[in-house]
Amino acid sequence: MKRRWTFVSGLLAVVLLTLAVGPGQAQGPQPSGEGVQPQGEVGIQAALGTAFTYQGQLKKGGNPVNGVCDFRFNLWDAADAGTLIGTRTKTNVPVSNGLFTIPDLDFGAVFAGDARWLQIAVKCAGDSGYVTLSPRQPLTPAPYALALPGLWTQQNTTSPNIIGGYSGNSVTDGVVGATIGGGGLHLNTNRVTDLYGTVGGGIANQAGNNDGDTTNAMAATVGGGSENVASGDVATVGGGFSNTASGRGSTVSGGYGSDALGRSATVGGGENNFAIGNDTTVGGGWCNEASGAYATVPGGVFAKATHYGEMAYATGQFGGIGPTCPSAGDAQTSLYVMRIVRTCTPGVWYDLYLNGNDTPSEFLTISQGRTVAFDALVVGRSDGGESAGYYIRGVVENVGGMVSFIGTPVVSALGEDDPNWGVRAMTGFGALVIQVQGNGETIRWVATVRTVEVSW
Repeated sequence: MKRRWTFVSGLLAVVLLTLAVGPGQAQGPQPSGEGVQPQGEVGIQAALGTAFTYQGQLKKGGNPVNGVCDFRFNLWDAADAGTLIGTRTKTNVPVSNGLFTIPDLDFGAVFAGDARWLQIAVKCAGDSGYVTLSPRQPLTPAPYALALPGLWTQQNTTSPNIIGGYSGNSVTDGVVGATIGGGGLHLNTNRVTDLYGTVGGGIANQAGNNDGDTTNAMAATVGGGSENVASGDVATVGGGFSNTASGRGSTVSGGYGSDALGRSATVGGGENNFAIGNDTTVGGGWCNEASGAYATVPGGVFAKATHYGEMAYATGQFGGIGPTCPSAGDAQTSLYVMRIVRTCTPGVWYDLYLNGNDTPSEFLTISQGRTVAFDALVVGRSDGGESAGYYIRGVVENVGGMVSFIGTPVVSALGEDDPNWGVRAMTGFGALVIQVQGNGETIRWVATVRTVEVSW
């Protein structure tokens, strides 16, 4: 008469985190008759991994087995039929009084919170082949410490990836140190495509640039919201909808449809705002753009800061509205700061620049079709302690690419220690140019230019 193989008891425990668990029982239901039941004490004190320990008691013909047996484990995604996920075989396993332990059963990173079943086959000394036991054994909650519903871990030798939320949330192959805190849904998954990226939650968010190189947009972060992308190296999108931070170290805090494209550029919020130049800032508002390096738009609507260090503000526009705010800047006010330090040869005029250098591209250029009313405060101080201050006001325009004054700018000396010093406004290089002169001293000159600007 054939003798039946049975498991009287079994235990599954994940070997995971480096922590000690005191004595306790991992108890499951107690079915009558033959079957697999959780039993025993578990001490989980191993390095992070995907392996788990299987413990059980094996009987043959109702008697505990003593000897050496081979075990074959098939992992399935269903109690019957389904898809085979993996197979592992363990040979020469000692069995004493029916009890056995398999400490390192490892199917890899396959636990993503979905149900799993083990089909077990056994062959002991004297058996001609494996005997498959029935039914398949459902994995108890213990192994899912590695993959709690809505939270699972992808192991690697460097830094594990932590993935929470929707089961379709993903981390690109080869990426390490990634975190997806939660969120995501069907067709709107969250994903990390570059090393050490983070998505806190929300839906359809992406940390990384997904260009196939996992190293060129590292440590990007999306806090939440929807359809946000942090695609620059160490870039951040805090939340909101459809925002992009693509410059290295750039930030979009929130809002809707805004882009931070320059290095360390920042958009605080609002809607359809663009921080394009390096180290630019748009505080908020709607359809504002900062494209000159270090330029700022504090808020408002339809302002455009195109020059180095310019601060622009507007409350509206005359032209049409489009997806990139084409009429931004056609009705605005701006503030500019110019400077230079020179040993001033008497009778020689020196230009002031937005960046303080001899760079004509950093003049206050006037674009075609634009008229600008301006006033400027100019101050200078020499290394010998002499000082002067001046005021200039006027109107300048660009017609057909030619920049010229309407009338003559008015210059007033507010006070000066040396009457041989002076300032004036000129045009050249398509720009409004502020010039200064001294009397042989080394002088630091600074000018603040305030404008009111209109264009067609």
